[in-house]
Amino acid sequence: MWPFKKKHPEIPAEGVPESWSVFRGQSAGKPLFARANLALKAFMGHPRYAHQVEIVIQFRSPDDNGFPQSEESAQLMDLEDKIVPAMENDHEAILAAVITTNGFRRFIFYTSNPESVQSKLTSLQLQFAGHTIEGTVTEDRNWSAFQPFV
Repeated sequence: MWPFKKKHPEIPAEGVPESWSVFRGQSAGKPLFARANLALKAFMGHPRYAHQVEIVIQFRSPDDNGFPQSEESAQLMDLEDKIVPAMENDHEAILAAVITTNGFRRFIFYTSNPESVQSKLTSLQLQFAGHTIEGTVTEDRNWSAFQPFV
């Protein structure tokens, strides 16, 4: 029958596979460093994960290239260690990519439960008052934010 629909693999009970790749580039004249889970290519456009979650953390005092300085870099790693499990709890969200450039770090997730994730975003913003954390949830059935990595 036409049109053919892409069959998406089921999300494994233990979570999605991981195969991280590192990318370098430029954004607004500043260096860009990104990590993306290329194992998610098979899940792109999965109807269960039709909403993109973007979490942006502003750096307090970036260096001349727009990257965090060493002390703040350690804090950001600690923040990431808390953000990712909170968002991925019960497989409600999948981390697709992390982009660092021009004074901020941007996390791109895809979620099956936009309402729950919105609540988690509010909680994270309150928990980490030392950094400005902004979050948005938007429909992105085609995973357009992830496509440049694959």
